[in-house]
Amino acid sequence: MGRRRNERWEIRVAGCYRSPMGGDVFVSVSDVSAWGCRLLNPSRNLFIGDEVTVFIDGLYPLAAVVRWHDRGVCAGFEFTSAVEADQLELLVRHCSGRVQLAPPQWRDGDRVNLHAD
Repeated sequence: MGRRRNERWEIRVAGCYRSPMGGDVFVSVSDVSAWGCRLLNPSRNLFIGDEVTVFIDGLYPLAAVVRWHDRGVCAGFEFTSAVEADQLELLVRHCSGRVQLAPPQWRDGDRVNLHAD
């Protein structure tokens, strides 16, 4: 347990999510994989299990569920379906010079386990 299905890429790119109440919250995306992302500076009014739409610069809108939340600091989102490989590759290339594989401690799932409901 704890191993992720796909590689995570550490990036810095603009993003936003549409909250369950319909408001847009602008954030920074700090990492992304085919099945999810980590966003920085989310609203404190976001809760585990909330269903949102995530907008990441360079990708189409993605339906997601909040999987963990560190109040106002960062949050982890799981996409309801995988980002297509070619779209993820375009995003990673778009961030060239600012992208690298996420550190091992982010890839092994420990962070998610700390915030499990």
